[in-house]
Amino acid sequence: MTTDTVITDRYQIKELLSQKAGRRTYLAKDLQSQVPVIIKLLRFGDGFEWGDLKLFEREAATLKNLDHPEIPKYLDYFEVDESNSPGFALVQSYIEAPSLASLVARGRKFSEAEIVELADRLLDLLTYLHEQHPPVIHRDIKPSNILLDNRSGNSIGDVYLVDFGSVQTTAKKEEGTITIVGSYGYIPLEQFGGQTTIASDLYSLGMTLIFLLTGTHPAELPQVDGRVKFNAMISKRFDRWLEKMTHPHLDKRFDCSKVAQLALKSKDGSYGDFDRLKPASTQIRLYRDRNRLQITWHEENKVISSIFNIIGFILGALLLVVFISTSFLILIVSIQSMQPSEAMGLFVATVLLHLFFFIIRLFVIKCNDWCQRIYKLIPLKNYRLVLDDCCICKFENRRNKNKPIKLFQHLRSQVEILAYSSGYTFDKCLDSNGNLIDGSTITIQPKLYLYCGSSEYSFPAQFSQAELWWLAQELSDFLKLELQVIYPTPKVPPAPSCGGGC
Repeated sequence: MTTDTVITDRYQIKELLSQKAGRRTYLAKDLQSQVPVIIKLLRFGDGFEWGDLKLFEREAATLKNLDHPEIPKYLDYFEVDESNSPGFALVQSYIEAPSLASLVARGRKFSEAEIVELADRLLDLLTYLHEQHPPVIHRDIKPSNILLDNRSGNSIGDVYLVDFGSVQTTAKKEEGTITIVGSYGYIPLEQFGGQTTIASDLYSLGMTLIFLLTGTHPAELPQVDGRVKFNAMISKRFDRWLEKMTHPHLDKRFDCSKVAQLALKSKDGSYGDFDRLKPASTQIRLYRDRNRLQITWHEENKVISSIFNIIGFILGALLLVVFISTSFLILIVSIQSMQPSEAMGLFVATVLLHLFFFIIRLFVIKCNDWCQRIYKLIPLKNYRLVLDDCCICKFENRRNKNKPIKLFQHLRSQVEILAYSSGYTFDKCLDSNGNLIDGSTITIQPKLYLYCGSSEYSFPAQFSQAELWWLAQELSDFLKLELQVIYPTPKVPPAPSCGGGC
């Protein structure tokens, strides 16, 4: 179509923006509203395939059901009835803003803070898309489909996601020939096989951010075991986050955009891949980057804790003795006949005893308070378990001095077994002959341990079952080692025998 061509007596063509086989994208003017619009035209002719029509209709239906300020708005959809080139047209709102690709081409550089802000904004947008019913997967996130506008101060400005021509919903799996959509270098391996999921969009977003960091197309970057390798002056935490976003294996990426956003916004560095499993009340802190995992916790001084428990027990016992003695004296005197003078003496004695009892009670309460204050002043033992490419070592911190505790000095890649037992309580136990032991109960505590050769390291018994399970998942992912889950098995009595007479 030439410039100034009017379609359906309403849309006046102004400029051809892009074209490929069977499709054209135009900048046009809506003669009714006098505002610029985008017209996408699918034409039946050379290069047309029926799969293109399916994608075109899906894009129109998807935009019609979306309502987000950072996504183009659906305006119109109609059939173009021209004798030489019939087809269909989709009209959507025009966003006048440069793309990331054009900005990089002009020489603009993005700082880590700007890229993190951009990632945060786009994850918000992906959360909106992925939480639709059914979820909407863009399938073609790349620099040319992300627009930026109104940059001001330290803010990256307005962010827009455009071109939903490759969009897919997960309502049902398609049958027949697989149509590969997306842009090479920005789409994950599973997308080539038609197994696109919401995590596929996360991969594309991660590759887009790597492009902004390096200025190099992802397809031109070196790869090792399917992972893109790049050099950029960024924090270790952001580097590890990008590694997780762009992992070649689908099950190793973030589950969804919300989880990815939680990791991106983590302030204390304690976020792990399985942070959703982290108990809310835990005092354990975990830090991970590509080459190091560190677990930090503190333990109470058991000797001092026992001393304070004994003091509390003695004071409580003293209080109990005073109470019993007072009650016993009143009982004995009350069953005897008393003269008036004796009754007065008993009254005075009772008042004094109860006053003494009250003073003792206040003393015990005060002592407990003093004990608690003194106990809080006693520094706790802080521990760090560090796993890296050099060794696995545990450190004890006392008075701000690190005291290494000898563990097996092996590379993390040499850890052979990572085992977890959830613990169990058996309320029925059998002896070696299979006879039930009356009143027997055995409790097996939850346990998490590492094996490296003949060496074993077990995590402290003070860790709860939920904490151990969380750490087990983190260690399994970090060590790239399958977690061995061990379930305690109760002893089964031997089968009855008929003594050979059956």
